Order: sequence, then C-alpha cells, then structure tokens
Amino acid sequence: MSKLVKCKTCGAEIAKNAKVCPGCGAKNKKPFYKKWWFWVVVVIVCIALASGGSDGSTDTDKKIGEVASGTEMPEPTKAVSDVNGNKENQTKVPTEAPTKAPTSTPIPVKTIYRVGDILQDGNMKITYMSSGVYVEDNEFMQPEAGKKYIYIQLAFENTSKSTDDSISSFSFECYADGYAAESYYGGEGDLSATLSPGRTTSGFLYFTVPEDAKEIEIEYETNIFTEKKIKFAYEGEKDSGYQIPANTTATEGAYVVGDVVSSKQLVITYLSCEEYVSDNMFIQPAEGYRFVSCEFEFENVSSTDQYVSCYEFYCYADGVACDATYIRDDALSATMSAGRKTKGTVTFEVPVDATVIEVEYLTNYWTSNRVVFKVK
Repeated sequence: MSKLVKCKTCGAEIAKNAKVCPGCGAKNKKPFYKKWWFWVVVVIVCIALASGGSDGSTDTDKKIGEVASGTEMPEPTKAVSDVNGNKENQTKVPTEAPTKAPTSTPIPVKTIYRVGDILQDGNMKITYMSSGVYVEDNEFMQPEAGKKYIYIQLAFENTSKSTDDSISSFSFECYADGYAAESYYGGEGDLSATLSPGRTTSGFLYFTVPEDAKEIEIEYETNIFTEKKIKFAYEGEKDSGYQIPANTTATEGAYVVGDVVSSKQLVITYLSCEEYVSDNMFIQPAEGYRFVSCEFEFENVSSTDQYVSCYEFYCYADGVACDATYIRDDALSATMSAGRKTKGTVTFEVPVDATVIEVEYLTNYWTSNRVVFKVK
C-alpha cells in the first residue's frame, strides 16, 4: 500500500502521515468521515431515529381505551399451546360453533383524541383527563381583550420495563381555527417530567386563544427527527373523572438514611431526611402537600472530575412524579475533582397522605441507571 498521498491544495505527493505539505504548507487533514467521532455521531443519530425518540416508540399511536368505559380495548387473540403441544385460542369456542378461527376486530387509528381517550404511543400510555377555561387570579396577568386562557390536562405513564422517558410542555403547540396560539406559563401543575419505568405523572398545558375560536387543537410532537405529532381536541369544560391509581409498591432494596452507596466514580452517603418548613410566606406548599428534604454527601473516588446536581434527582409519591423545589440555600450542586467531597439537599413537594415516597438519583443518562432512596 502506498505511503504517499496527494496534497489537496497543490497536488504534490507527500507522506501519508505528514501534518503539513512541505511544498505549500497546507495542512494534511483526514476527511471528517474517516474520523472516529463522526461514526459515533452517526450511530447515535441512527439509534434515535430508529427508536422514534424513546425506547420502543413507533410511528403509530393508537387508542387503547376510554376512561368512561373503565376498560381497555382487547388485544388481538393470541394462540397458546396446551400441555400436549396443541395450539388453541385463549377464548374457548363452544362445541356447536363453526371450526373457523375467531378473528379480532382491528383497533382503529385515531387522527385526533378527545377527553376520556386513552392511547398508547411507544412506551407512553397517555390519558386525556380534562379540558376547560383557565381563570387567572393575578390581576396583572390577565389575557388581552378578546382572548381567554384554556387548558388541557394529560396523564402519562411510562410502560417500559427498562428505559426512562421524558415529557416536556415545550413539545406542545396550540392552533385556534388553524392559527398558532401562544402558550401560557402562569398556571400550576406543569406537565414536564422524566419518568423511570412504571412511573406516572399528570399536568396541565395552558394556551391563549381568541374567545370566539370555533376549533382548537393541541399538537404534541413526540419525535423531533420525524416531526411526528399527536393531536388533541379542546372540548371546552369537560372532565373525564380520571384519577391516577396509587402504586404503593415500594422498590425492593431502596436505601434508607445512614446507608452508603458505592460505585467506581462516587461514594454516596444518605445523611438525613426531614420535613422542611419554609419561613417565606410566599413559598409554601399547596394545600394537602408538604416539603420534604433529603441530604446527601458525595465523594469522588475516581481519577477524573465528577459533577452532581439536585437536577439529577426525581421524586415519586405512590408512583406519581412530584415537583422539585429549589428554595434552600444548600441545594446540592458541585463539580468535584478527584478525592473531593460535597454535600447538599434535594427538596420536593409531596402529598401529605402519600404512603410510599421514593427519591431516585440518575447515575447514568444513557443507561437510565438509578439509585433509589426511601423517604420516611
């Protein structure tokens, strides 16, 4: 194999490993597609495109039930084998019935969803809970003349077995009679959340629309690469009555106060957990809620810098995501060089009647690895 290559600037033959051309002084660079980082980026992008932005996502969302009925649509009948290896349908066929195998009714793909609909999109099970007009109490944050605030309420459940999934309120757009409407961020109960497998959240999306708008639709972009969207129809004042079922099953092996967790990079000590009472009259938990703070110590036992932040912690009360609050001066946040330590708190707003409260620390964004801590 020749050890000479042509200079891309002057055409002279130069050594393959020469950094510059001895004739014209131009740099002898490898094409970007021959560099390792280029192919790493290609692989990551391909994986994202193939997965539709989340593990198991597909390009087709489908309705799987309705809140009003209290049941989900049946999946197509599957054939199973008996002890003798003979296949039979899960639904027994009467002896007088024809021998023709039963067929299941295909589930139609809806183009737009309405209050009470339950749909599945990839890992996410989505319930359209309610819609209505939002009345702002703050006199200085009222809609302009001829317009009103509206909301829709959605619930998301991550049905994946192993992968995190996220929802952002910034992924939603509203259109009133075909015209883009502005989002409004003054209301409570933001929908944004990162859910580990089996976890649930609910929240509101607010928009400013003309009072006389006839048709209002909200689009949810589920994949930034394919620009796939799910549409929800705004239906005025309507409530499905859906309530997220409580999941009081505690995580097996969750760490308690005093426990120490070790990895190749960090040693984490769970120092304390307590209810936090704010002395600021303007920063108080909502009715029926309280603030809970957990304190941790981190030690960097690796040879490289390590970064920890309160934003890497998530809290769930009976399986439902809780809002984080950043009201304490000792909130956890630090970059540690090798051998260094830090400690700080993470604080969440949780229901006072919750049975099982757990805090999760995301140790690896790519693998969704988490450490779970029990809140007293």
